[in-house]
Amino acid sequence: MSNQVNTSNGILRVLDDSVLEAYNESIKSYNSVKARGSLGKFSKSNGELTGSNLFRLIQLSNCGVLPEGTRLARRDDLENAISQNDSFFRGVYVDFGLALRTAGDSYNPNDLLAKNLSEQLEQRNIKLGRGKLIPPDSLYLVEDGNSAYGVVIDLKEEGEKLIRDINDFEWNYTRRQGLSRAILGGSKSWGSLDGDLAYSLSTGRVVVFSG
Repeated sequence: MSNQVNTSNGILRVLDDSVLEAYNESIKSYNSVKARGSLGKFSKSNGELTGSNLFRLIQLSNCGVLPEGTRLARRDDLENAISQNDSFFRGVYVDFGLALRTAGDSYNPNDLLAKNLSEQLEQRNIKLGRGKLIPPDSLYLVEDGNSAYGVVIDLKEEGEKLIRDINDFEWNYTRRQGLSRAILGGSKSWGSLDGDLAYSLSTGRVVVFSG
């Protein structure tokens, strides 16, 4: 897998492991073992940060450790990268957002989070419709002892500007309800099926964009 690709809009690259120490320091502000468990366990391999999940991406976007002039890659960025170099993501997966389809979730660990996010959308007069794709950099984490993950997810003050209708995009794998991770898989498949927001594998990579 190549670790960088140039597109017409900017450069996408796999985040290196230089942020690991500062990231680990940032999660010490969370009091509960559950919260730190959801946020920890990044590792490194060949100079790259490994092991992605949604909570870690949200924390990365808010704790000031991303390289200057970069942000987390969004779906449009990843599509542009693939169009330029279809081997860029071979063998890895990339989290790029939350897919919220209904105001609640039959998967119990996600029910509180789905209700919380959908209420925030309603308060801002944003209709959920058939679902929303919400990028990590429009969100922040709040510690909550009632959450199975130790945290809930809140929408930033102007975070709605980045929200997209989920049907703006094509998906290879989906859920019909609830809250799930939006992932680009190693076989170039677009998924919003996985409801385990804290799960990670060593094949996960964080991709950043610089304009």
